[in-house]
Amino acid sequence: MRPLRAELRKLNRPLLYGVAFAAMLFCVLLAVAGASNAARDARDTGSAPPSCAEMGMPEGQACAVAKTSARARAALRDARRIEDARRTAVQLDPAAVGAEAAGLMASLPGVLAVALLAGGHIGGEWSGRTLKTVLARCGHRGRVLAAKLVSLWLAAAGVVAACWAALAVAGPILVRAYHLPYPNASVAAELRHSAAQCGRALPVLAVFAVVGLLAAVLTRGSVGTMAATAGIFITILALAGLSGTGRWTPATWVQAWMGFAAGLGSVTPLPDNFWSRFIPDTGGSPGPLAGLAGLAATFVAGALAAALVFRRSDVN
Repeated sequence: MRPLRAELRKLNRPLLYGVAFAAMLFCVLLAVAGASNAARDARDTGSAPPSCAEMGMPEGQACAVAKTSARARAALRDARRIEDARRTAVQLDPAAVGAEAAGLMASLPGVLAVALLAGGHIGGEWSGRTLKTVLARCGHRGRVLAAKLVSLWLAAAGVVAACWAALAVAGPILVRAYHLPYPNASVAAELRHSAAQCGRALPVLAVFAVVGLLAAVLTRGSVGTMAATAGIFITILALAGLSGTGRWTPATWVQAWMGFAAGLGSVTPLPDNFWSRFIPDTGGSPGPLAGLAGLAATFVAGALAAALVFRRSDVN
């Protein structure tokens, strides 16, 4: 426990606060854009169908049928826009924004946050030449590495909590400012959903953290850790788009475990992730338990690789 307490004390510095503030700001700005888009689309409803001249048709039965079809399509489009506005209002409810924060941090924004934290917190031990002192106080390399991994994971979880708090304050303000339909949802149900998504995000953040740890022991520098962590996940997302490997990549396992909508189904006025839109909807993604098993295997493999490299590394 002593190495972990020491690592947590190291995190009590501007690095963590800066990353948390940046994540909170990003979430709030995304919520502003989502509320604005939903309100604009909801206002653009009830438009009159085009005239026969606008459709390039003569007056008559055929034009009347075309107008009826146009009205039906417009009514369906308007209903979808109203439903999107109502769904956005529900997403911005203080009890529900936990799911929004968890989804964002379990996707690319979370990757970036963990990369920055890993670069400063772990990679910086080599850049600042302080790792030798740490090992002199605690000669067991495995404990030092485990403490760094757990502290990085806890910091990422703290960023999720900070984003939830920021959205809980901003959400109701945005709903009223943009006159979105009042969310008629059960507070208890929304809290359960938010808690479930936050719980699901924890294993994902653990995988992000172990990749950041592995990048740090391989590159042995702050910049290298950040670049390698981000590059690994961008490569994983690219591999997920290939027909032959898409089902067997950590990117697909994250999508399955978190329950992210497939492909462009995740593109909504207020997206709950920036992950599955980069993965094509092939209809053959694994289930949640398979996704969790894949993430667990990825975590174990990353931790073992980091431990092996760190045990054999020279520390100057």
